[in-house]
Amino acid sequence: MEITSKSTEKAVVVYVDGDLTTAHSPDVGAEINEILSENINNVIINIERVNYIASTGLRIILELGKRLKEQDAELVICSMNATTRSVFDMSGFSKIFRIFDTEEDALNEL
Repeated sequence: MEITSKSTEKAVVVYVDGDLTTAHSPDVGAEINEILSENINNVIINIERVNYIASTGLRIILELGKRLKEQDAELVICSMNATTRSVFDMSGFSKIFRIFDTEEDALNEL
């Protein structure tokens, strides 16, 4: 599991490389919180390289979304494959978060 990020004028883009399993989700949450310890507006999570998301991974994303909303910021998700998209659809997360096909689309819409 690897988490990297880059800052743009509109958002911080967080790249998750690896599956969001129960074993990895706490580490992912801690790393994202560290990235966000600076005053951040919007966050894009690029999950192009994620093939599996456990319920703990969904909870990390939900908590992050709530935290950002409290700060008048937005969390969006981009670059999902069909498997992760089906998890988001079945869990109702597709109705909670804006989802974009590409990172470029997400940046253009923020």
